Amino acid sequence: GTPGKQESVRARSTGGAFAPFDAFSPLMDASLVDVRRLGGSVTGAITRRTVDIGGTQTPLRGTRFPALVIGGPIGRRLVIAGGFSTYLDRTFGISTSDTIVVRNDTVPITDAVTSDGAVADLRLAAAGRVNRWFAIGGGLHLLTGSTRVEATRTFGDTAYRNTTARDQVSYEGAGASVSALMDLSGSLRVAGWFRADTKLRAQIRGKRAAGNDLPNSYGAGILWRPGSQFALAATAAWRDWTASAPNGHNTFNWSLGTELGTPGSGFRLGARGGQMPFGAGTEAPTEVGLSAGLGKQFSGGRGRIDFGVERLERKGLGLSEQVWTFLLGLTVRP
Repeated sequence: GTPGKQESVRARSTGGAFAPFDAFSPLMDASLVDVRRLGGSVTGAITRRTVDIGGTQTPLRGTRFPALVIGGPIGRRLVIAGGFSTYLDRTFGISTSDTIVVRNDTVPITDAVTSDGAVADLRLAAAGRVNRWFAIGGGLHLLTGSTRVEATRTFGDTAYRNTTARDQVSYEGAGASVSALMDLSGSLRVAGWFRADTKLRAQIRGKRAAGNDLPNSYGAGILWRPGSQFALAATAAWRDWTASAPNGHNTFNWSLGTELGTPGSGFRLGARGGQMPFGAGTEAPTEVGLSAGLGKQFSGGRGRIDFGVERLERKGLGLSEQVWTFLLGLTVRP
């Protein structure tokens, strides 16, 4: 599948660079210490994709709610939060052509497999301040979800009846994460995180069909805010997907972004790049992208609406993909 982006609209509009420092991005737990009162944030995304395989282009579209975070303080130093994000998007379609021998006749066939669904990451997290300049956080993760899979075989000879099989695959897994946030000065902040997940188990009709190891992931970020009207951030992350599947690759991803204006209400720009975990060949597919967005507070700062747009280009062996994603986010602090 395609890994989800554990980012709010604000963070995603900066290429993901602000995600470690944004309390309503489910990437890192320690950033929750910035939540001063009960609040929640939801992200919606509409995606338009054009997939090019061997010169044949296929348009695809989808609507998702890739992130939700609700949290609030418990006492003076502790913040508790919960929510979900997309761990793996498993919506795809594959078509292959071949010939088989039936009753001594060579018959052309076309096999088509489609999958619609995703693996969701349910998170329960907590964060607390050790002192004024250092905070830590941790989270427990439950992976769940399902996909509807349909396989169709079409025969080139009309003397044979086409066949279709449909089933639903359910998934389960678990993980844990730890993170830290440090203020080096009044304008400079750094962050680091680590996450380990168990196997992702797939079941069909209550019976285990497969089990795949999930990667460890770790990363770091830096945020520089020299004044109240400008902020610049950079983030790097690594994941070891090689044990997950025969075609898995280790990935390194980076992002760089800025926010112009007051925190949470400015104009945002960002860029990102790196590798994707699954693809044919010895080299990992690549992904690069640009993003932009803006936010607007209302009701005296108790609410904020965020808009964003993201343009991605993905390339792998025999395949390329152009992706436009339009983002809408709503944050409410009652």
